[in-house]
Amino acid sequence: MSFAKNIKRSPSGGSSDNYVRLVQGENKFRIIGSTEDKPTPGFISGMVGWGNNEEGKRKPTRYEIGTPAPMSFDEKPKEFFAMIVWSYAESKLMILEIAQAGLKDKIIELSEDADWGDPRKYDVSIVRNGEGLDTSYVMTPKPMKPRSQEINDAVSSMKINLLALFEGGDPFSDEASAPEAPEANNEGPDPF
Repeated sequence: MSFAKNIKRSPSGGSSDNYVRLVQGENKFRIIGSTEDKPTPGFISGMVGWGNNEEGKRKPTRYEIGTPAPMSFDEKPKEFFAMIVWSYAESKLMILEIAQAGLKDKIIELSEDADWGDPRKYDVSIVRNGEGLDTSYVMTPKPMKPRSQEINDAVSSMKINLLALFEGGDPFSDEASAPEAPEANNEGPDPF
């Protein structure tokens, strides 16, 4: 099955310590999750709009593509991808959420490319340059190699529920129904 097969696209286009924040320069990670992970996916797509909570602070509201927006937003909601990744900078599993069209398109392009395929088989680098409206991003795949044992160990014990994002919850919370970790492939060369 194709990695991108079940990724829904828009027709139009927790604790921050657990979320990748793209910094200036290179940001290297390994995608861990997919839309087919059971019982909950390790890669989701949806829409995100921004509003204010009771304290007047900006807060994201995420909802599934194809469902009505749960509220009205000052700005048009954007399509997002959220995925479980291994952050090499932090040496831990984190959530990478991207709304930039070029980065989302590149993930799909790589996953459908006959030479690259499933992006869980290789590391990906996102280089960030600039600030504000002058920010640019370039995604580059790295040579294929098996996941390290450190990553496999983290994956085997992970408890991250991305679907909690659609409920306004914390995917790392014990209260979020945690998915079973995808099993590491121990037969022959580990493609992930």
